[in-house]
Amino acid sequence: MEGEKSLKKFNNEGENTPLMYIVQPETIEKPKRSMQSVYQNSFFKKVKKTRDEREKVASLSKALEVVQNPLAEKEKEKKENKMFQKMSIEEKAAFLADFPPHLSQPVCQVETKERTYSGTIVKVEDETLYMLNSAKTEQTVVPTTEVKDITILKI
Repeated sequence: MEGEKSLKKFNNEGENTPLMYIVQPETIEKPKRSMQSVYQNSFFKKVKKTRDEREKVASLSKALEVVQNPLAEKEKEKKENKMFQKMSIEEKAAFLADFPPHLSQPVCQVETKERTYSGTIVKVEDETLYMLNSAKTEQTVVPTTEVKDITILKI
């Protein structure tokens, strides 16, 4: 019962009163709580600033899209990704000739009506394929009108 009385006494004196010791001596003055009752919140100012910035960015991006749309349409017309097997002979030859130089050049097989050539396609000009054989010692010139098929042997 005494324990209950002391708890009630403690709760009546002040809730959440900080204690300095486990057993509080009566001579120590208890600290007074002074909470801040008024404050200023800058959250709404930040929200307004970010909203204004977003509106500016949105308007600038719309203007940029209008400028870039003609360029994007031209790029789409230029490069359409196709599977290599579905490309025409001219497209295959141009693709292999324009292969990035930092990658290993693909060795391909070019079938004509009379012969089959293997090597890398160096360039394509005026309906003519310029190829280096696999040993890269001699250059072969093949007219594209005679080419039946181009296949990649290894990359």
